Amino acid sequence: MKPCLAFIALSLLSASTFAANFPERPVTIIVPAGAGGGGDTTTRLLARGLEKQLGQPITIINQGQGGGVVGLTSIKNAKPDGYTVGLLFPYAGYHYTGQATFSVDDFTPIASFNGDSSALITAKDSPFDSLEEAIDALRESPSEYTIHCAGGCGSVWDVPMASFLLDEGVDVAEIRWIPGQGAASGLSELISGGVDFLTASLPEAGAMIDADMARALTVLSPTPVENFEDVPLAGEIADEVVDGGTWRALGGPVGMPQEAVDTWEAAVLAVVDSDAFRQAMSQAGFGIRALNAGQLTRLMQEHEDDTARVMKALGYEAP
Repeated sequence: MKPCLAFIALSLLSASTFAANFPERPVTIIVPAGAGGGGDTTTRLLARGLEKQLGQPITIINQGQGGGVVGLTSIKNAKPDGYTVGLLFPYAGYHYTGQATFSVDDFTPIASFNGDSSALITAKDSPFDSLEEAIDALRESPSEYTIHCAGGCGSVWDVPMASFLLDEGVDVAEIRWIPGQGAASGLSELISGGVDFLTASLPEAGAMIDADMARALTVLSPTPVENFEDVPLAGEIADEVVDGGTWRALGGPVGMPQEAVDTWEAAVLAVVDSDAFRQAMSQAGFGIRALNAGQLTRLMQEHEDDTARVMKALGYEAP
């Protein structure tokens, strides 16, 4: 056999062996969030099924420092052998707050497994009985109103909502956007009258809604949200499908072997399609969003473009 043909044959054999045997040892998932939060909970639910699909134990490492910047940096800088991947989520806002400059080009998208839509919540005694009334007031006097971001502003709940309001003719830069430590603190502020609105997921506000202490004016979902079917969809006002909120996915560093990407992708999608995972996610109050690697890549690109548009409208400039 000629040397070049022998090299090609050896390469094909090595690739085939990699695909057949990967993973041959335990794998690691980095979670850029603290233990107990949504990112950690959903990833651990996913990991239960992934261990069965991959046939290897999974170690989860929580790195929530810097609001997730440390963990995302670790994913980006991991050895690209397929044995270390991590949780990806809306990250583009970091660029406009001067914390980091992540982009889709820094990662290898694998597959998404979770998605939850942003909702606009008011207190029970709010003067606004409908989304139309709230939008009219925000158009007329935006500086008179406050919206709690739940977490840090420029993030998963407020950016999609600001994008929707922007499309409805609201000067979002004039609204007072209030950062917080999560939906729980935001709900407390809302109920006590400290803010006029809150952006959060419906499950996060579910207890207060059930207790008749808060009302959801709208949700940025293309279809009714399970257990909240009576909440109006933003698309009913916009006359087009409106889809905005958070998403969670697995991704790895740039340069991962395609065989490893394919193995991870197939494993994630198989778990997401399982009854056990869907039931666990539903019981925990999280939605399902299954996207393959190509679809996830497009979602990340759209996320960056939409975040840039909103943050510019809010008065932020990329450093």
